[in-house]
Amino acid sequence: MQKQEKQSLREGRAHGTSLFPCAYYLALGNSVRLRVKHHWHEELEIIYLKSGKFKVSVDTEYYEVEQECFFFINSGQLHDIHSLTQDFEEQAIVFDPQMLRFQNYDSIEEYILQPLVQGTLTFPRFLTVIHPVFPFFRSEYRRISQAFCQGQQITGTGEQIYTNDMTAQMQIKASLLQLLALLLDQELMCRTLKSENQRIESVKTVLTYINLHYQEKLYIHDLSALVSMNEQYFCRFFKKAIGKSPIDYINDFRLTKVMKLLETTELPITHISLECGFNNMGNFQRLFKRKTGTTPLQYRKNCLSKKSK
Repeated sequence: MQKQEKQSLREGRAHGTSLFPCAYYLALGNSVRLRVKHHWHEELEIIYLKSGKFKVSVDTEYYEVEQECFFFINSGQLHDIHSLTQDFEEQAIVFDPQMLRFQNYDSIEEYILQPLVQGTLTFPRFLTVIHPVFPFFRSEYRRISQAFCQGQQITGTGEQIYTNDMTAQMQIKASLLQLLALLLDQELMCRTLKSENQRIESVKTVLTYINLHYQEKLYIHDLSALVSMNEQYFCRFFKKAIGKSPIDYINDFRLTKVMKLLETTELPITHISLECGFNNMGNFQRLFKRKTGTTPLQYRKNCLSKKSK
């Protein structure tokens, strides 16, 4: 059961197309901050934080980012990203490393591409603007974004952008290989024996359970039992891994669901609070105001006002 539940944190959507499994994403800041919840996928991801301030987590490591930089997500890594400012620009390229492989087996295939696919050759955690290779990496990354965007109307809302144009696909594939070459040349890629990290698997199990059951009453003893820990140790483990207590995480997860329903539906606020797992209206109102600085009713009015402009 736990193995099946864990799959719900795995991102379900395909990136790109079956023939060209690579997609580009662009999110531009407006009145709504970027919120990408914890998830994981088999594909590799290169995130470009061009401007703004962000909080990024990868597995159990947390970073606050205020300067332009790249983050790298290896296959299976649990990650999330939030903008801490309303003015920001975030880009991402998500791709299946299989697309880089050659039909003829050569030394590049044996020592670079096959280990990349198998997870024994991995990206570094990040690349900052102070590294000497950064401007070259950024220039090649821009070639990829331009190839994806040419001839398309881009909204900057974070929706998937893909291309069926073969010339653009050739440019993207060539530039991805060039990015890989730049990292290898600087000895920034990591060679490792791939082994399952039980700590990360435990985090995935608990977050997936919350994802599936947030509408129900959730108890610490049930969450701790999922990963065979006592409650006291589990609470310390969870806070160290996620950056907040289990209760704070559950409340924040539920509030995010509430905000989405307030933005997109006309359901009564009482109904929404119950639907999202809040059974005490007074506690719900207090938590919502602490997170947003306003009441649920005023939040809905503000969203409607922005849409009408």
